[in-house]
Amino acid sequence: MRSAVTTMAVAVGLAGAACGDSLTFPELPSQLLADFCVQGTATVGETVQGTVSASDCDAADARPGGVGYYDVWRVRVSEAQSVTFDADSPFDNYLTLLRLDSFTQTTADLTVVDENDDRAQGNLNALLSFTLQPDTDYFIAISGFDYDETGSYSLVIR
Repeated sequence: MRSAVTTMAVAVGLAGAACGDSLTFPELPSQLLADFCVQGTATVGETVQGTVSASDCDAADARPGGVGYYDVWRVRVSEAQSVTFDADSPFDNYLTLLRLDSFTQTTADLTVVDENDDRAQGNLNALLSFTLQPDTDYFIAISGFDYDETGSYSLVIR
């Protein structure tokens, strides 16, 4: 079982890009893909796709006790709203939602605000909903439940 809400410091670099008409992703320090496996930015109403593989980041490097490989998507909203993250994959996936609290050029302080393993008995796809705040960076990490769980996925953000 994964741990409850915690704060962790991770050596990461995060960068941003503009997205949408009024929603912007402010510039953050470089190194984003190599250090934290950020695949890109996403907003409510989008579906993102990717592949979790052994060449991705290792959860054990980012979080004591973590297992599995993961991808990360940077998410922002323009107004407070409940956002649902709906994962779909042929492997047993796991979602972790993190809030960016502060950062320097070489580190980021992130708080795990929610996580989900299986949405229902017999359904190994993760589903979580959380109220996101405006002008705040969130990162949704999708991983395999363990190191054997890899493959392609889609993540609906609604």
